[in-house]
Amino acid sequence: MNHALTQKSTGATVVGFLRDYGAIFGMLAVLAIFYYLQPAFLHPNNVLNVLRQSAVLIAIALGMAIVMSMRGVDLSAAQIADAAGLIAAMLIIRGEPTWMAFVIPVVFGIVAGGINGILAAYIGVPAIIGTLGMMFIIRSGELILSNGAEPQILFSLPRGLTKDFLFLGQGSIGPVATLIVLAVVLFFLVWGLMSVTGFSRRAKAIGANVRAAYLAGLSIRSVFALGFVASGALAAIGGVALASRTGVAMPRGAEPFLLDAFAAVFLGTLFSRQGGISIPGTLIGALFIGFLGNGLTIVGLGAPYRFALNGGFILLAMAVGGLKRRT
Repeated sequence: MNHALTQKSTGATVVGFLRDYGAIFGMLAVLAIFYYLQPAFLHPNNVLNVLRQSAVLIAIALGMAIVMSMRGVDLSAAQIADAAGLIAAMLIIRGEPTWMAFVIPVVFGIVAGGINGILAAYIGVPAIIGTLGMMFIIRSGELILSNGAEPQILFSLPRGLTKDFLFLGQGSIGPVATLIVLAVVLFFLVWGLMSVTGFSRRAKAIGANVRAAYLAGLSIRSVFALGFVASGALAAIGGVALASRTGVAMPRGAEPFLLDAFAAVFLGTLFSRQGGISIPGTLIGALFIGFLGNGLTIVGLGAPYRFALNGGFILLAMAVGGLKRRT
């Protein structure tokens, strides 16, 4: 009998370990396979390149994490990023001051996020429907502004006109790429917002039980709406960073980041003992998505495989989260 109890205890321990850490070891195993197939995968230059490229995804995913932590969703985030990059590029091409190319797109993101927040929090439109409608409206506006998806090319313009704008995506501060600095700054700002402020306490209460938060007298509508404002602002920053990094902006250019942002947030839940959304976890998830895409490219596999793996990891994260909440 004791032997049976010991076996049962050992089995429970193994299951618990796999539930808590199995997915994380699986992610590490994927990266190890890429390194085995192509040792250049972990070369310092490639690692720095992935970190630089991941800055855009990190910005969008952090905003998505804020909304999703309150049981919301923002399907317009990638489209806001897309439009912000397009607006920034068009301003530079028209010869407007560089500061306008940074500020106006972010203001646009704040306004779009604010509209999403008002629709969801005050009018009662389900977030998935409201942000889906916003996505299509912004996409239509982009096509109108760009004369039917005409690319806005910056890298062929005189360097004196684009130098300051391209510094964000292609320059460096000392030995560190500016995009990496941007990602670090955004992470700490969002982590602080969601950890040590009154907003964070209200957001966590809404995410845990919105009715209880309402009965406790919390201003749930304003907090929920502000989450969409933050998401729109961060998405716009990501879009401007993308245009600065690539030197070109065009409608639908940032759309693939929507699935990647969802995957990053869900993968981040694997690093929480309760399977909850966290800002540090989202950062790790975004970095993993960046290395995953880079690894697939290095070994000669394209976007279809990346989308399949992203979807698989989302399902895995959901399943593991469900198991954690049941125990």
